[in-house]
Amino acid sequence: MSSNESSNYDLRNAEWDGVGIDQWEPSKWKQWKAKSSASDEGVKIEREYLRIKHAIAQANSALSLERVKVKLKLTSAKTIGLQGTFPCKPGDVGKNGSPSKQYTISFGFAANDVGVKTAVVKARELDLLLMTKQFRWTPELLGKQAQKVFFPEQENSTKLISEWIEDYQREFWKTHEKNRQGIRTWETHYLRHLKKLPQHLPMSLYAIEKALERTKPNTSGRFFLVWQLKKFCEFCGINGLKTIDAYATPKPYPTIRKVPSDEEIIQGFTKIGLPLSVYASKDNLTQPKQWQWAYGMLATYGLRPHELFAVDIEAFTNPQNTFHVVNLNPSLTDGTKTGERSCGIPPLHPHWVELFDLKNVKFPYNEGKLSNKTAKVYIRFRVTNLGFRPYELRHAYAIRGHRLQVPIKTMADYMGHTVQEHTKTYQRWMNEDANLAIYREVVIHRQGTTKEALKARISELEAETQALKAENATLKGLLIQHQLGELFEIKNIEPQRHEDTKKIL
Repeated sequence: MSSNESSNYDLRNAEWDGVGIDQWEPSKWKQWKAKSSASDEGVKIEREYLRIKHAIAQANSALSLERVKVKLKLTSAKTIGLQGTFPCKPGDVGKNGSPSKQYTISFGFAANDVGVKTAVVKARELDLLLMTKQFRWTPELLGKQAQKVFFPEQENSTKLISEWIEDYQREFWKTHEKNRQGIRTWETHYLRHLKKLPQHLPMSLYAIEKALERTKPNTSGRFFLVWQLKKFCEFCGINGLKTIDAYATPKPYPTIRKVPSDEEIIQGFTKIGLPLSVYASKDNLTQPKQWQWAYGMLATYGLRPHELFAVDIEAFTNPQNTFHVVNLNPSLTDGTKTGERSCGIPPLHPHWVELFDLKNVKFPYNEGKLSNKTAKVYIRFRVTNLGFRPYELRHAYAIRGHRLQVPIKTMADYMGHTVQEHTKTYQRWMNEDANLAIYREVVIHRQGTTKEALKARISELEAETQALKAENATLKGLLIQHQLGELFEIKNIEPQRHEDTKKIL
């Protein structure tokens, strides 16, 4: 066989006795014959191919006995690769979103006896890395083309995103106090968005794009993810600004919340106390009075759900607390969201304290971390199907303050935030009905009356008019009687005068 023919020769097309070389049993490699004479160079190449194929099969059997999951594979007539299930390559996703996928890794091992032995050693090495969860996609494993795509001039190209986030968190605590407020900030404003990145992959533009695609345009989720990714990329030293800006979206207006009216809140108090038969949790099948007390406190005082567990019960139930003011003890929750309030929290409807029997304290049985306790409050609201969430009771408290003409600064103090936050966050939940109610109660009351009062006043005036008419009629009758009496007297006097005159004459 000439060198020219050898370069164009593809032994995988070889066949003998109607059987293709890849369908031939490799262990019978000595029996393989070529179409041409046995001395032909082609038959030697074909037999060597089958021999190495048989050697690889024997090596894989030995690896299986050792429970090594990475196997050898003849990737071409001249090279041997390794095949197994590995963590997904950067930018790749497994079936149904699986973090793992089957790959054949080419190391360029020659298809000869030395290559087989070297590949077996490498297979054991990779299997050990997988077992100890230390496997990482290195430039050597990815190949030159993959290196250019996923690791453009990156020194720490093999560091996983989860590892970057750990470093990022350590940097975060250098400038934040590690209390409840700091933990909440990290979890809600940082980690919540960074979790959208594929944690098992190295940091790359592809990973950034995948995270952005998981959010919808013109949503707050997309807006805050873009904001956080810019900071994270700067920390990781990746120039992803162009990719991130391509997905940027303006901050959307918040959706309108369902803020319950006072009547709906009172109805909800009864509803949340009903035993649940559908939801199987022990905590939610029992304690109706306890959940009513928790509900009543949130509704009456506009507390954040987690602040329910910071109420100073001793001070609240003290007989000297005649105004039923609630004070919070931040130490019970490792600090409230904005620190201690500058004042106690009064009930804007004082009669609700008695209506909801709040001085008869009945905390729901609720163990675990504060986040778990708060989550159970949300769950109870949801499974009771109240139609609104715990935080909506806080919004209702804010609107109630406006309706009762409580100054904005005072309401902001009651609710534990700034005047700016109060105006920005809570006034936008005031729907048309709430605004009309405020107009009716504030403006018309300011004029000294209401529609009902006007009706009552009109009725009073009508009654007065009728009484005056009756009195007038009575007086008229008396006047007529008086006038008639005088007339009769005059008629009786005239004849008497005539008789007296006659006598004189």
